[in-house]
Amino acid sequence: MLSARLVLKAMQTRFVDHRPFILSHLLTARCNADCLTCLWKQPADARADELTTDQVIALYQNAARAGFQVLVLWGGEPLLRRDTGRLLRSAAEAGLTTTMITNGWWLRERADEVIPWLRRIMVSVDAIGDRHDRVRRLPGLFERLDAGLTYVRDRYPNVVVIVNAVLSRLNADQLDAIAAYGHRLGAHVTFQGMDTTDYGFATRAIDLERVQLTADEEGVLAARVGALRKEGLPVRDSTSYLQKLGPAGCHFRCHFKKVCLRVEPNGDVLDCTWKGVAIANVRTVPLGDLMRSAAFRDFQRRAESCNRCRDAAVVELSHMWEGRVEAIWNAVRSIA
Repeated sequence: MLSARLVLKAMQTRFVDHRPFILSHLLTARCNADCLTCLWKQPADARADELTTDQVIALYQNAARAGFQVLVLWGGEPLLRRDTGRLLRSAAEAGLTTTMITNGWWLRERADEVIPWLRRIMVSVDAIGDRHDRVRRLPGLFERLDAGLTYVRDRYPNVVVIVNAVLSRLNADQLDAIAAYGHRLGAHVTFQGMDTTDYGFATRAIDLERVQLTADEEGVLAARVGALRKEGLPVRDSTSYLQKLGPAGCHFRCHFKKVCLRVEPNGDVLDCTWKGVAIANVRTVPLGDLMRSAAFRDFQRRAESCNRCRDAAVVELSHMWEGRVEAIWNAVRSIA
């Protein structure tokens, strides 16, 4: 169940100090897949300025001292790093509750190393079978992620599993199959609009004309997602989020930065309202000092007027901030 400590911290963030309690850490921007919809990533063998093992452990310890209670670990592909298990254990020992996002390539062989330290695991599934492999340009990926998820459900039944898909022209006919796959696994299923926000970090060119849905196409798919939820499939997207997709446009007031702090692989905390501008780097500025700084407070204020992001977490958390019951209930169902 949701811990009383987490609920109290969320209430403190909302009504008292507006200090984030979720740490979103991109452990690496490197990835072994080459997804056709991915605006940013680096090759698996790229030279990268990433935080070292000791620096990441210090970050998590510092985050706990600063009042953070939740860690979202992602990338890139976090299991590319050999130290991921050690880092997840250090987060748990610091008192952080962790969700890891992965493409699932190494999930089966590393499950016993990483899953014991997780509360939730999110695996990207953009289609079923070979179709997924073609979207991600990584042959054999679906078979490996399926084996990993099956093992996790059998071996670690208390870990929440989330199947997540990005809506695009490449999987427009796969929604029913993805939702059914999540149902068979006993997993939550989320669908997200394609986010083309350029943060100025590791950005690369993609063929948007080939992969990006038109507003009308996206609206049709969003309606189908809503229908799948009504049919009893384990879809966790809220009606209010789905209504942000399609012709109506994704207009909302962003409160995400009051709840969640994002740290890049090199330790930068970027000001997403100004492309490529870093407010600070966690190698030199403790998180507590950063959140008390005038620069960070100004960033939170300016972010309210931005609604470029189409990421479900950004929109849903912003809706939770405003007290929308459906968004709050979705979070309870996903975390508890």
